[in-house]
Amino acid sequence: MTDSHESVDIVKAVSECQFLTGAGDALVRPIAAISKVIHQPRGTTVFNEGDACRGMFIVHSGAVKILKTGMDGREHVLHVVMAGDCFGEAAMFLGTGYPAEAQAVKDSILILVRKEQFLGLLSREPELCFQMMAAMATWAHRLVAKVEVLTLKDASARLAEYLLGLAPLLAGRRDGEADVQLAVPKNVLAAQLGMSNETLSRLLTRFEAQRLIVSQGRTITLLDRREMEDLARFGAA
Repeated sequence: MTDSHESVDIVKAVSECQFLTGAGDALVRPIAAISKVIHQPRGTTVFNEGDACRGMFIVHSGAVKILKTGMDGREHVLHVVMAGDCFGEAAMFLGTGYPAEAQAVKDSILILVRKEQFLGLLSREPELCFQMMAAMATWAHRLVAKVEVLTLKDASARLAEYLLGLAPLLAGRRDGEADVQLAVPKNVLAAQLGMSNETLSRLLTRFEAQRLIVSQGRTITLLDRREMEDLARFGAA
């Protein structure tokens, strides 16, 4: 891990963070002023579970997985954080260290918003406090939705929903092919979707056999959106 401000516009990176959407320039600039750039190489650890909280991280580019390791040594990916999102924000208020581990999935540029300075800013800016409350409520809603997907949908439905989610511009369309790119390695995707690597491989093979997709590495062509939407909604027959 290396620290650098080279060629990274921190103000722009903070303003593009979904967690701070609507904060406005009057709040974005003070947040940027207490932040720094961190270059995080692929495969390196941003922080371990239980580490003292240094602040929250905004992903400027790359991807970071949030995970826990079970008693059996298996890795359980809770979330993959992409560019424009952030992680570690809850730990700033818990006072017990980071609740999970964070690792860079690919070479990433992160913006670290320093904890002590940010808490001081919150004490002086009530508007930012309300923004944080709204953002955390949205995050809680996303977690509930993810739990519902993992518990109520079968593996094929989860994969179909994920692939459709990579092509948001096609919303409402029922025709035409679309190429999507997997943003993370397949082993990370499998863990994120709550399935084994073998199950993911079998599902991709099955989808191809059913002429739903064509898979070439991380590039997947969606061939039949109507069937994919039905699969995401109802699961495998």
